[in-house]
Amino acid sequence: MEQDKLLVERIRNNDQHALEQLFRKYYYPLCQFAGSFVKSPDIAEEVVSDVFFNIWQNRNVLDIRNNLKSYLFIAIKNQSLNVLKKNRISFFDMEISESQQKVSGLTAESALDYAEVEKRIETIIEELPPQRRIIFKLNRLEGFKYKEIADILQISVNTVQKQMIEAIRYISQYESQFFVSLVFGAFTLSSVLTRLHLIIP
Repeated sequence: MEQDKLLVERIRNNDQHALEQLFRKYYYPLCQFAGSFVKSPDIAEEVVSDVFFNIWQNRNVLDIRNNLKSYLFIAIKNQSLNVLKKNRISFFDMEISESQQKVSGLTAESALDYAEVEKRIETIIEELPPQRRIIFKLNRLEGFKYKEIADILQISVNTVQKQMIEAIRYISQYESQFFVSLVFGAFTLSSVLTRLHLIIP
């Protein structure tokens, strides 16, 4: 966090190298986040580039009161929604792409390599409704707390918690088919739910 503060201060002082450092540090996760809204890698990259361009253009009046990571994710969300609005697309009404792989027919295999397990987990996560998927990724993959997610998406903490419970409920259906340690660390899903007091009857 201290490094981020120094980068912001350097950007305010017209240091373009600091902007490049910030860009390289957050580019990939921000593109992933933007892609959750706009559903296009190319457009997601444009969204991220636009946000950093705006930061540079407004560097002299840059006012980041919360932590920088939250600021960037909020900016990406707003820019993504602006893109959708211009194209008259309602994010929360977007349907899951028909091209996404369905997991209903998955069967347990005696041995799955790391890449295959990761691919299947990603497929399951992508089947979550848009808002629920974004909340899940922000919490599990980006490490944001519920309050931070609520601030980013401008929803209540209670909504975040409910969406997380539903996401875990859905993913738990597939626990018997493979380990979920890629998402939850070195724990099976049941042990994680127990630790979080979110066991669902």
